[in-house]
Amino acid sequence: MPQIKLLSASEQVAEHLIKEIHSGGFNDVMPGAMRLAKIYGVNHKTMESALQLLEKKQILENNGTRKCRTIRNEKLGDAESKCLRIGFLPMEQKDENVNYIIELNNLLEENGHKPFFAEKSLLDLKMDRIKVSNFVKKSSADAWIIGSGSREILKWFSTIDVPSFALFGHYSDIPIAAIAPEKSPALIEATRHLIKLGHQRITLLCRKHLRGPNPTPFVSTMLNELENSGIKTSDFNLPEWNETKEGFRNIMNSLFKITPPTAIIADEAFMYTAILQYLAEKGLKVPKDVSLICTDDDPNFEWCDPQVSHISWDSKPVIRRIVRWANNISLGKDDTRQSLVSSNFILGGTTGPASP
Repeated sequence: MPQIKLLSASEQVAEHLIKEIHSGGFNDVMPGAMRLAKIYGVNHKTMESALQLLEKKQILENNGTRKCRTIRNEKLGDAESKCLRIGFLPMEQKDENVNYIIELNNLLEENGHKPFFAEKSLLDLKMDRIKVSNFVKKSSADAWIIGSGSREILKWFSTIDVPSFALFGHYSDIPIAAIAPEKSPALIEATRHLIKLGHQRITLLCRKHLRGPNPTPFVSTMLNELENSGIKTSDFNLPEWNETKEGFRNIMNSLFKITPPTAIIADEAFMYTAILQYLAEKGLKVPKDVSLICTDDDPNFEWCDPQVSHISWDSKPVIRRIVRWANNISLGKDDTRQSLVSSNFILGGTTGPASP
């Protein structure tokens, strides 16, 4: 008769933690032993022993005293899995050259998958659900990663049989795996900073799918902050514009025709650069004449002088979460977990007192 092995309390907890890690229950950083012990209703000693067992299995990495353990992503796929052909449908084609997208692509390959970039982007497909659906149906992919998709498009992806992941899409009412930076608190801080500097004519320049017809919660954050400060909002604060080179110049000319903004918030790095170039052409200086903030993060900002005031977030948890999702799908597991990554407002030298 085979001998039955009875698991100790710490071994039982360790087995449960492994299941949670495989299902994407944690981001790349594990909570501390005290917090986990409270969550799972065990004593601190038992939880610490369980975590040490996961270190021995090389599932967790011990980063030293008073530092959180991190999940070793390469050890998550020990069970038999299959190689997935994963299509990446970006907002625009240039996204494939973004550093963290390159890193994601490499890590997916290291985990045995075959990622590829779609021949067309969401912008190529006019962010149109029907065009996107027709395009996707003609593509051979085991899974999809969608970059910055609209609510309508992500809702459609959640209904198809092919597993999908929304990168920068987080809608709790849509059953699709997702991760995105939680930028709203940082945007509130940035907006309050501008108001404190005396700015009232503040414009947020962003893409159409964020503007409306109903602004997303992130965009509404800025508008609500202005209203709460007694600043009446209008189309001036969130202008409609045609997302082309000509459309950009048209909206900038319109904004600066009569009563120009004293501060502009650019939602993406390329918009920030285009705004900066436009202001230079007009002989306007930053931040003396116009304050600038970017809600995106870009490695090129490190080379700028003055430092760009922007919203920063860590891409590593995003990358690891997507890889974990891909590994879960390859193991035949359902994974529609959604999560947020914290972000911070980095105050640079591109904001100053409002000009008269």
